Amino acid sequence: MKIIKIVFIIILLLNVCLFQVSPASADEFADKLYRIRWIDYSPTNFDPNRGIYPTTSSIEEDLRVLFNAGFRGIVTYGADNILAEIPEIAKRFGFEGVIMGIWDIYSRQEMQAAIDVSEYVDGYCLGNEGLGRRYEMEELIKMMDYLKAAGGKPVTTTEEITDYANDKVVKLGDWVFPNIHPIFFNAKEPKKAVDFITHYYKIICRAAKGKPILVKEAGYPTKGDVYANQKNQSLFFKLLEKSEVNFVYFEAFDQHWKENPEFEAHWGLFDKNRRPKRFIWQKINKKE
Repeated sequence: MKIIKIVFIIILLLNVCLFQVSPASADEFADKLYRIRWIDYSPTNFDPNRGIYPTTSSIEEDLRVLFNAGFRGIVTYGADNILAEIPEIAKRFGFEGVIMGIWDIYSRQEMQAAIDVSEYVDGYCLGNEGLGRRYEMEELIKMMDYLKAAGGKPVTTTEEITDYANDKVVKLGDWVFPNIHPIFFNAKEPKKAVDFITHYYKIICRAAKGKPILVKEAGYPTKGDVYANQKNQSLFFKLLEKSEVNFVYFEAFDQHWKENPEFEAHWGLFDKNRRPKRFIWQKINKKE
């Protein structure tokens, strides 16, 4: 299996016509990272464990809900099946920014599908919390180089916050895109959770030495833990918004296919039926 992966990487690198992302495009993208409100988006009516994918109309309704809630950038997680259509739909709905995720760095189909819609993509995120498990550093770097050349857009990856203690991980990609979830480190009370994120954000800022930083996942679940409820989620995001942290809201909708631990299914700002929870309801109705 490993030999097949290596051969795949070599074939891709030999067949790509290399070119660089222009400085102007890179600067425009960096501006978007800091200027617009981003949200992590996995569709409703979706269950990858059972091979269930949403319809185009379902994705359109999801994005309509998010746009009306004030979000102007989305971060996706995969490019297989109908997920490859999300960037085009998002731009059609008026979203300014799309960071397209590619889950399986070895999937030719997923990689090509992402490249095929590059005109609707502002940046790519290759892989997600898979370093040392689903892929190795050397393989990831080669595939990131290929994607940047073939897609012509900025590229990065994303890993758990502890992985960024390794300077090599900080140096990966055109911007730093860590996942920081305090609940996994027993920082569960909203203020402690925000302090935890702020602390590690400052550390990464120093290590990044000027490279753009956007925390890819910063969220607070509403069920599945003694602290997890809508009141605490609302307080968490209000405090995080007042901090210096540049972050993506995690995540758009509850994903009930996530089963372990229990709270993983309840990170959404909206529930699985697109109904707003307390924090986002207050935003929409301007009752903060």
